[in-house]
Amino acid sequence: MVADTSGSVHFSIGRVIGDSIGIYARNFASFSFLALLMGLIGLLVSMYNLSQTPLEASGEMNFSGAGGDLLTSLAALLVSFLTQAAIIYGTFQDLRGSKASFTECITRGLASVVPVIVGSILLMIGVAIGMLLLIIPGIIFWLMWWVYIPAIVVEGKGIFESFGRSQQLTSGRRWSIFGLVIIVLVLTVVVGAVVNLVALAAVSGSSDPMFFFIIAQYLINAIVTAFGAVLVAVGYYYLRVEKEGVDVNDIASVFD
Repeated sequence: MVADTSGSVHFSIGRVIGDSIGIYARNFASFSFLALLMGLIGLLVSMYNLSQTPLEASGEMNFSGAGGDLLTSLAALLVSFLTQAAIIYGTFQDLRGSKASFTECITRGLASVVPVIVGSILLMIGVAIGMLLLIIPGIIFWLMWWVYIPAIVVEGKGIFESFGRSQQLTSGRRWSIFGLVIIVLVLTVVVGAVVNLVALAAVSGSSDPMFFFIIAQYLINAIVTAFGAVLVAVGYYYLRVEKEGVDVNDIASVFD
């Protein structure tokens, strides 16, 4: 449990990462299983793309590669946002010193599933447009809207209102948020590379190695997505503590 020090605690990379690791470790089974369940969407998309990819030996032109990769990426992002919405409830219960069950995370955290999905699609469109404008605007949009899902799930904000709320909360802390994102990205790449090397050694000689790589990626994505969801929830908590002087019970009272 994180001690209540309303108004005296500041958002920092070390504090957010440290508390996120502790919370994820205490809820590893339920949070990971939840991420695995949500990740089935992306797994099915990946399996479908694999089944639709023609063999090189067939001599046919493959037009589905880029489109399939894009669809897989979009599915992964949507899964990440939905997992984040579900894990927010469990994270705040842990911050309060309680433990949320898997069922509670699903029923309470996904109560706002429609605005989360619609908002996620709008966010992806906005960030994609920003990326087309020399990349930097896309990164800025992503950092501005980093806690838009907690604004929906915890505060009950509307879709467009949540973007403004996230912009308000992240103001002045976007470099720290950027640092968090980079650290998690580097760790993800390192862990992914190690797991892929292990998978490569394990499936050498297999008639269908891509299947095993997809499963390995599915497991990695579940762990990374679950931890990332905890990270955003904890970051949101500290942003509100720092800016508004509230404590965890004030923030989480919406779930009572």
